[in-house]
Formats: sequence, structure tokens, C-alpha cells
Amino acid sequence: MVEKFNTINKDFGPFEFKEKGSKFISYLFPVSTEEEADKILNRLKKEFYDATHICYSYRIGSGTEDYVRINDAGEPSGTAGRPIYQEIIRRELFNVLLAVIRYFGGIKLGKGGLQRAYSGASRNVIDISDIVIYEIRKEVTLSVPFNLIGDIINMAGRFGIKILSQEYTQEGVSMFLSVPAGKVEAFQSRLTEKTAGKILLVNSEK
Repeated sequence: MVEKFNTINKDFGPFEFKEKGSKFISYLFPVSTEEEADKILNRLKKEFYDATHICYSYRIGSGTEDYVRINDAGEPSGTAGRPIYQEIIRRELFNVLLAVIRYFGGIKLGKGGLQRAYSGASRNVIDISDIVIYEIRKEVTLSVPFNLIGDIINMAGRFGIKILSQEYTQEGVSMFLSVPAGKVEAFQSRLTEKTAGKILLVNSEK
């Protein structure tokens, strides 16, 4: 099970550089859906309406590749979108869109030159970004008798669990917890051992 992954939480760019007269402008955006990525791309196409090419790649998923898109946008096949994607892979990034806008400068770069240019443009904007580690968590609820509340709170602390809310009932307290995904099974096992199977986690996520 994937517990953490690298991503970003804000936009980065523009980063500009020139190669034999052509200008390359790169951006890196956080996205979590295809719709978000398409909305940003439409905005870039309007803003850079006079650009020669707007090439991109996005990789969506919580530590797994749920969806990937690569687009050369008119450049020779494999010379733009693929190098962009490879830089995303190299930094192990998820839930990001990386776009590179090119203004042709009059001198053809050749297939190898294009690959190096798009790779460099992608690497440059990633290098100026602040990569964050996102921890995957599961939201669960459990009902705790009054006599076990202290034990469960202490146990939650040892497992790095966040208590999001508590609601008191006649029998005890209903706790709404945020549990690191990689610790759910271990926490349930410890709960079973501590309470003789009387307390079970209930998945609160739809």
C-alpha cells in the first residue's frame, strides 16, 4: 500500500530560457482531476494564443498512476510530451501538470535538440518548485466506552492518529479519526487486542 507521495500545493512558473532563438516557458501546476488539468490548459491556450506549441504532460493519482496524459502539440512525436513526462517521473511527482510553451525562433533544433530543450525546460521549473510529501490517510469512526477513552487517546497518539472530532453518547464517545493509511491494520489489531474485539474501526470514506 502506498503511504506517501511527492506533489506540490501551489503553482510554479513561469520559467523561461532560450535555445537557438526559440523561447521556452514552463509551468508546474497541482491538479487532482483531468477536469482541473483541462481547465488550466484551456487558460494557457488563451493566454499564449500566439505560441507555436503548448506541450504538456500530467500525472494524476495518489501515489499510483490513475491517469497520465502526454501531448506533443504538433512537435515531432516523442520530442516534447515524453521528455516532460520523464522529468515528472524522475522526481516521482503525482497530481501535477507540467506545461511548456514554445515560441519558434527560426532555427530548427532537430529531434535530439527538441528532447533536450523540453526536458531542460521541465527540469528547470521542477527545480524551483517546493515539493511536498503528502501522507495518505483514512478517515474512520469508532465507539469507545467511557472506561477506555484514555487508553484509546494514548494509543491514537502512538500511531500518529488525528482525532478530528468527538461526540459523547450515553455509552461513551464516538470518535472521528484520521489514520495514516499504512497504519490502519496495525491500529485495528492493537484495538482488538486491547478491547478483546469490542471496538472495531468503521470506514467513514465514501
